[in-house]
This record gives sequence, C-alpha cells and structure tokens, in this order.
Amino acid sequence: MIETEVLIVGSGPAGSSAGLALSTYGIPNVIVTKYGWLANTPRAHLNNQRTMEILRDLGIEPEVIAKASPQDILGNAVFCTSLAGEELARLRMWGTEPRRRADHILASPCAMCDLPQNLLEPIILGAAAERGTKVRLNSEYLGCEQDAEGVTAEVKDRVSNETYQIRAKYLLGADGANSKVAEDAGLPLVGKMGVAGSMNIVFRCDLTKYVVHRPSVLYWVLQPGSDVGGVGMGVIRMVRPWKEWLAIWGYDIHTEAPQLTDEAAEGIVRNLIGDQNIPIEIRSTSLWTVNDMYATRYSTGRIFCMGDAVHRHPPMNGLGSNTSIQDATIWLGSWPWC
Repeated sequence: MIETEVLIVGSGPAGSSAGLALSTYGIPNVIVTKYGWLANTPRAHLNNQRTMEILRDLGIEPEVIAKASPQDILGNAVFCTSLAGEELARLRMWGTEPRRRADHILASPCAMCDLPQNLLEPIILGAAAERGTKVRLNSEYLGCEQDAEGVTAEVKDRVSNETYQIRAKYLLGADGANSKVAEDAGLPLVGKMGVAGSMNIVFRCDLTKYVVHRPSVLYWVLQPGSDVGGVGMGVIRMVRPWKEWLAIWGYDIHTEAPQLTDEAAEGIVRNLIGDQNIPIEIRSTSLWTVNDMYATRYSTGRIFCMGDAVHRHPPMNGLGSNTSIQDATIWLGSWPWC
C-alpha cells in the first residue's frame, strides 16, 4: 500500500495545480491519472488575471508568459459571414479597449494571456513533479472507502492490469465532467448534461491575410446552420498565431452523432474561412457536448472535488480552466492540511 498526505485523482488544470500548490507548501501528495499523458488537444486556453496571479505565486508565471499569446493580440472579437467574407461587427474584448485596459493594469500586476491547455498542463505538472508530487500515469481510480482517519483508494495500473491501494488523509477529485470521485462521494448535482452538441477541428492553415489587421483569439462566424447545437455560432479560434487554429461547429444532439471524417472536417473549415483554395492540414477532430451542471456541495468528509467534477458550464468567456485552477489553489489556505 502506498501512503501519502493527499491523493489527487486527475491531472488536468485542477489536479496539476493542486499538486503544485501542495508540493510548494511541502505537503506530500500523489496524482493518479488513467491516461498515459496530459491533454492532447488545445481545449481550454484563456488565462485570466486571477489565474495568472496564482501562477505567479506558484513561481511559474514566466514560463507560461514565454509560451503564451499576449493579451494585446487577443481582443478583436470579429463577427462575420466567413473570414474572407463580410465583417458584420467588431468589438474590443479581453481588456484590450484602452479604458478597460487601464482597469486591468490598475487591478493587477499580472496580465491575462492565451495558452492552450495542451501547453499549459505540462508546465504545471512538471513543476509539481519537480517539487515533490508523485505522478502516476496509466493509473485508474476505481473507488474508495473513507473513515475517521483518512481515505483508502483502489487504483488499477492500466499497463500491468494489477490493482493496488493508496492510503491518504485526504482525497481530491479532479477527474473531470464524468467524475467517479464525485459519484462515490455522493455529491448532489443539479442541471443538465448534453445541452448541445459540438465538434472541434484542429487544423493548420496560414490565415495571416485574413486576420493580422484584426488580431483576435476568437472569430465568430454566422452562416446558415451555425445556430444548431454548439455555442450558437461557428467559431474559428486561434491556437498559435496565425497558423494553427481550432474550428467549432455544432450538431443536433438529438440526432445521431456525425461521423466526422477529415474530408467532412475540411469542408466545414473551408466554409468558415470562406476560401476554397487555401491549403489546410487537418490535425485532429473530436465531438463533445455543452453541459450545464454543478454540485451544490463540494465535499463529503475527507473527500473534496474541484474543477469540472463539480461545475460543468458552457465554455463561454473562457472560465473553465480558470475556475479549475482557482478551485485547486484558493481553497488550500483554508483546508485542514494548511
């Protein structure tokens, strides 16, 4: 049996941040994740000022800034019929309007930025491991029992198929929107999963000529069918300027999920761009659902949950990863081990 002070299930923004904070405070902890590595797509991306303050406190802000897209190029929220088509409206967002920018500067020494989840997670988890967090990949949480003194979790090694136990004083559930820890803890959930259907298409394409004069992290595309499922419009999201992108398109969740071939994905992307000849390289495709559910209680005894395990909200305003990181770190100061 492995023994530790805190067992963390999940290595996403919440779990990795919890491990980093605990190790920074000198509290032994183990992170288990059933996956062989971290996020394999950009997914979450915008890091707000409060998140950057936390990352500064934890000593990793310089590394995040070095790899992130800066605030200055994020802010032209463009509404259009396609990138090459008619521009319908343009708003200054993300604190880039001059008066709003002043509010940001006065509010904090930290500036928001954009760093995709697949680049942020290795920074956080790497720093956690460097400071003492024991990270166990390919290790699936199966269940737990808690008593007055701690929690005993059953874990499966997905390489050897062997099971073993980890004994901890506290268990943190950061295992995402289908959280087994939250289920085992009996946390009450209200709301609805599967509100709408979305597809993500990660692609490479040099779109400089369509965007450099109106730099932004998000371009909103209004076309026939763009109001079906998804987030209400088609989206082209900058991943890395100005050659790596993520397109979002919706589908009717009440029908059979689409078979998203590379050919179909390229057709969607070309329509959003409005250019049928520009070279495009499809990197990956995935389907996901918009959820609207949250827990009315975040803990039971020695089991605490955080991140998507307890709040699964639509991905508008870039708050999913931010709330996860803030869950993991703000709470620690008032929790029993601190």
